[in-house]
Amino acid sequence: MVGKLRYPEFADVTPATIVLDGEPTQDGSDSSILTWTGNVNLSEKGRRVQDKDGRWVSLACVIHVKGDIFPGTEFKGGRVTVGDYTNREIVNYQRPRNPDGTVNHTRIEVI
Repeated sequence: MVGKLRYPEFADVTPATIVLDGEPTQDGSDSSILTWTGNVNLSEKGRRVQDKDGRWVSLACVIHVKGDIFPGTEFKGGRVTVGDYTNREIVNYQRPRNPDGTVNHTRIEVI
C-alpha cells in the first residue's frame, strides 16, 4: 500500500518569511528570486552542523513547512525572518518524500 504520511499542520503556528537568493548581481549583492510567507513549525533545539565551507556552526533554529514551498527550485542560499530571528541565513534544506514520491514537507536549517 502506497500512501502519504501525515504532516502535523496543527504545529504550524509561527509566521515566517523565507527569501531565496539567485545569482549575484553585477555589484556582487544577492538578488532575491522567490519569497514565501506563511506559518511554519519552528524548532529551536541547539545543534551543530557543517556549512558548505566545512566550518562547524550552531543552528539557531530548524523550520518545517508542509509540502514543497519552492517546487522545481534549488536552494542556492537565502534568508529567513521567523519569530525573534530576523534575516538569518539558510545553511541547509531537505525535502523528505512520501512513499508515493511526493514531497511531504520542507525542512530548513537556519544559522
